[in-house]
Amino acid sequence: MVKTKITVSVDKPVVNNAKVVLLKRGKTLSDYIEKSLRSLSSSEIIEDICNELGLDCRYISPEDIKKNRPNLTGKVQSETQIREMRNERNSNLS
Repeated sequence: MVKTKITVSVDKPVVNNAKVVLLKRGKTLSDYIEKSLRSLSSSEIIEDICNELGLDCRYISPEDIKKNRPNLTGKVQSETQIREMRNERNSNLS
């Protein structure tokens, strides 16, 4: 793979700190920057595909999932009711 040099301006203490952290992980600053640039490209490709297909591909954190769950305390009386709710939810997602 052909490498190309780039020039960026970053505060010296930030660079020094990053180098120390990455050195402890056995990585170089160049490795880290390349990986970051690759992930940016990948995320843009995924976002474009989602937009073209009309999909909502937002990241939903575990905290968001818990926050948006309905409070069913005292409303569900059997596993059958839970299964029915799950089946209904799954059919809505299909």
